[in-house]
Amino acid sequence: MFGFFGIGRAGRKQRDDTATDFASLPSSSLPLSTQQHTATHRELVRVVLRDTLRMNGIPPEWVGCEILTRSRSVGDPVLQIQVLIHQWHEGLLRYAPLIQQQLLQALQRFDPATDHSRHTVVWRFSPACECPYTSMPEPGYWTSATALPKFDLAPSDLSHLDNGFAPTQQGQWR
Repeated sequence: MFGFFGIGRAGRKQRDDTATDFASLPSSSLPLSTQQHTATHRELVRVVLRDTLRMNGIPPEWVGCEILTRSRSVGDPVLQIQVLIHQWHEGLLRYAPLIQQQLLQALQRFDPATDHSRHTVVWRFSPACECPYTSMPEPGYWTSATALPKFDLAPSDLSHLDNGFAPTQQGQWR
């Protein structure tokens, strides 16, 4: 009933159809100002990712990125940031949520006028990343109560010596 004014179900459907049509256009058919804005955002993401890696001591050749644009409306680009793992390292997976958080925070710091929280970050692995795992563990691995040992140090030559030191003894403190 209120489709004429662009409100209600009919208006929402018309806006959604327009946004879908715009999002499905190839980037070369997007308006020139949108292409330039998107190119600037893509370069900003690359620079910020490189800076985030450098600040955390991660070699830049280990991680790359590809940026895809997902637009919901003409002036509202949403980026899909695909972080590509080129070199396997356990720490990259362990700290992936923090790397992602730092990347999005840095983007917001460099470009506060844009809402970067809507961007999607996807982690991809290069086939040549040298992942050491070739098969999945047994199903019980994921729910087992026995965790990995906290310290898996080999016994040293001095392990057999008793020096009388008990680090958990309490003193006479008042």
